[in-house]
Amino acid sequence: MIFEPQELYNYAVTEGVTCTSPEMIDGDVKTRGYADGRWIHLNLPTQKAIHRITINGTNIINAMVYEKLEGEGRWRAFMQIQNNESPIIKMRVNGVVTDAIRIYISGTTDDRKKANRYDPRRGVIIPQIALGRAFIHELEVYGLVSKDF
Repeated sequence: MIFEPQELYNYAVTEGVTCTSPEMIDGDVKTRGYADGRWIHLNLPTQKAIHRITINGTNIINAMVYEKLEGEGRWRAFMQIQNNESPIIKMRVNGVVTDAIRIYISGTTDDRKKANRYDPRRGVIIPQIALGRAFIHELEVYGLVSKDF
């Protein structure tokens, strides 16, 4: 039995999709969108099966990617970005069917070290880091194109 390769479609550029920053999903890699604090949210108009996520032109080093589950306020982490050194992040995804994803950013290349702080309750010195302003030039969320026979 021979399998034909299936075509992927970028859901992020379809009508009705919203994002924390519209520049992240405008289809133009020259524009830059910024996160809202530590979060980036992408909302699809309907539930879609997601197979790949690509982040083009970013300063994100560490992050966690979540899918929205059925029910109010329920989210599940399905991908972790750790020690990224590239401006392009490509993630293959299996078993994610959702109408929203969100990304929690815990580190960027623009982070700044601040003075350490002593925590008297624990009796330890805690390193302090000021998170840099996270940006993405283009956020792409791909699913398979359905073919009618």
